[in-house]
Amino acid sequence: MEACSPEWQERLSAWFDGEVQAHEGQAVEQHLSRCVGCAREAARYVSLSESLKAQAATETHVPPELTERVSRLAPRARPASRRRRWTVGLAAALASVGVLWSSWPGAMNDALAMDLERHHLKAFSRATPCEFESPDPAAVKAWVEQEVGYAVEVPVVPGATLLGARRCRLHGQLSASLLYRHEEGKAMTLFLPPPGSTAAREAASFAGEETRCTQGPLGERICVASRGGGQAALAVSELETPVLVDALARLAP
Repeated sequence: MEACSPEWQERLSAWFDGEVQAHEGQAVEQHLSRCVGCAREAARYVSLSESLKAQAATETHVPPELTERVSRLAPRARPASRRRRWTVGLAAALASVGVLWSSWPGAMNDALAMDLERHHLKAFSRATPCEFESPDPAAVKAWVEQEVGYAVEVPVVPGATLLGARRCRLHGQLSASLLYRHEEGKAMTLFLPPPGSTAAREAASFAGEETRCTQGPLGERICVASRGGGQAALAVSELETPVLVDALARLAP
């Protein structure tokens, strides 16, 4: 870390992801003009972003720096033959309850899948994952409406604790994410992009009329449910697929 303090490291990370408001962004830019360490850290983020874009375009290996940052959350690798058997078995089981499974890359937009995993893993690599911390769904709902600009449902997920919420950008548009910690200790993020946004439309197109799941390029499970009216909800975690599907089912259609 080359930032001048842990606090500025967090602020730079949020600024680079477009998760700050205009006045906060101006404060960061002013700080960068006079802090050499933070300017170097900002340049490192640019380099990392370019590596991620190259990874998405060429489907080569994940940059080592990103691997190190998310290693605590990334699922353990499975032998290829075992993974194929697991995928086939899971697909059959999910089909029996009306859930479609797609192995990566499937039909999900690559850039959207990468955005989802990056925001999920990055948030939970922080000491404080949420911008707004509260286990109260009503309080989280009010914060999202005020800070993100549209209303969302905040479901109570059995076996999981609501941690709070944070802002993120999906396809460049400000979006809401809800963060949970499951009783197994594993992290889960529900992404609720704005109705009618590019991310919502692409997610709804991927899901169709069913809840549909896939594996992202970094190994996290991604489940998507279309909610009608140009809305969609997406769950990202290393938790088992039925847990993600159940969380999405807690949202009204």
